[in-house]
Amino acid sequence: MWRFKPFMHKEPAGLEGRSIDVGTLKIQVKNVIAEGGFSCHIICNDEELLELVMKEISVMKLLRGHPNVVTLYAHAIMDLGRTKEALLVMEYCDKSLVTVLDSRGAGFFDEKQVLAIFRDVCTAVFAMHTLSPPIAHRDLKAENLLLGPDGLWKLCDFGSTSTNHKRFEKPEEMGIEEDIIRKHTTPAYRAPEMWDLFRRELINEKVDIWALGCLLFRICYFKSAFDGESKLQILNGNYRIPELPNYGSSITDLIRDMLQASPDDRPDITQASALLDWPFISMNLGVVSC
Repeated sequence: MWRFKPFMHKEPAGLEGRSIDVGTLKIQVKNVIAEGGFSCHIICNDEELLELVMKEISVMKLLRGHPNVVTLYAHAIMDLGRTKEALLVMEYCDKSLVTVLDSRGAGFFDEKQVLAIFRDVCTAVFAMHTLSPPIAHRDLKAENLLLGPDGLWKLCDFGSTSTNHKRFEKPEEMGIEEDIIRKHTTPAYRAPEMWDLFRRELINEKVDIWALGCLLFRICYFKSAFDGESKLQILNGNYRIPELPNYGSSITDLIRDMLQASPDDRPDITQASALLDWPFISMNLGVVSC
């Protein structure tokens, strides 16, 4: 199956009926199965966009073969003169976690389903965080979890990833980083240290742990932990665990541990896995239908 990665403003695709060479693959395009909010292929009008595309390709190649990462089968960068066109052929996944959550109404997941979904995303994040240097995804959210044909949840969208883990001390550095954060992260999942660089806290892969806390909250309760994406609420780690549905302490304690305002107080991905009694969960959950 083929899928073109959405990225830039909508352009006439003109792909239907064409035969396209993408890397070592020859793709016969019959019709467009879906389009994202932008377009069905990537037009890189400047170096910044090309750099993001190349970053995504690089990370997907690095993680190729991981069962919880969307597979990149082939890619090609075509020089169109003033612009470049990137074609990415990826594993076809027809549902995102958002579509699954929206389709369930008030039919909350049971604890086993919650842990099965969360296990898959944590396994992908584990693979990124245990590399040297660790890769932070920086845009973990329900929209970037896709349900694969094998029944496993798969992480996608690696254009926001970073290995630049540091404290930002100088105002000019802060300004550049604030612009990157604004463009390439999602407010409802954005860690406190990314909202306020003047805290001068280390910005590293722990931003993903915060986002995992937000994601686990959403999987459990079908809503955001922080109403209205409030900056002040996030900075203070101010949220409330709903009374219903009632989940066990292993889940609610993990949410609390991950949503610590200070990154130093959050577990790393290995500790988070241990808090969920990871070996037991990995052996006994299997694939859970959503």
